[in-house]
Parts: sequence; C-alpha cells; structure tokens
Amino acid sequence: MSLSIKFPIEPKGSKSSGIQSYTDEEISQAIKQNLKMLILTRKGEYVWDSNFGVGLHDYLFENSSTFSTQSIETEIRNQITTYMPYVDVRGISASIGDSQQVLNVQIQFLYNGKVIPEIFEVEVS
Repeated sequence: MSLSIKFPIEPKGSKSSGIQSYTDEEISQAIKQNLKMLILTRKGEYVWDSNFGVGLHDYLFENSSTFSTQSIETEIRNQITTYMPYVDVRGISASIGDSQQVLNVQIQFLYNGKVIPEIFEVEVS
C-alpha cells in the first residue's frame, strides 16, 4: 500500500508533533484516507499523474439533464481499480441531495480478504 499520512499534521512541539503514518492496526483508516484523497482530487491537480482523481466537486456543477450518478460510480470504480488495487469494492452508491447542491457517496469495500465490509462516506456541498 502506498504511504498514508495522518491528517492534520501537528506542529512541532505539540503532543504528537510532526508527520505520523498509520500502523497496521489502523489500516482501515489509511484506506479511507486514500479513498478521500482519490475522490476529492480533481484530474490534473496531482502534478505527477494527470489522470489521478475523480474530482467529486466538479460533478456538483454538471447540468442535471446530462448528469447521472451512474457516471460518478463508474469513475470511482475505475479510479479505485487503477490506483488502489488492494481494495475490493463491494458497492458504490451516489445520490444527489434535495437541493441539488449536495452530493453523497458511499463505498462499501473489503481489503486483505477481511470478511467484515468497511464503509466510506463522503458528502460534498
């Protein structure tokens, strides 16, 4: 798995200062952090790989007649397959809030053959 850093990064001199990474016991949190970065990063924003990211915020401004939650689900699944192959996606659901200004995404996944599924949720407004 790629390096994951815990956020927020604490300033030097605080109780847990500096950059910290996840332990093996916190692997679920690391995967959720990686999913968050993957989903919220816009394509082209990551300098070293212009294809990285879903850019969930960009879907908020799509025309409702040409936009479908299926396109978001497909893009998320493609990105996870490419950049996080260690995650076994069991389901993705995307929904638009009543005001059309909120986008909710839920991803159910397994990792390392774990029997208990994990759920990652993000809301963009």
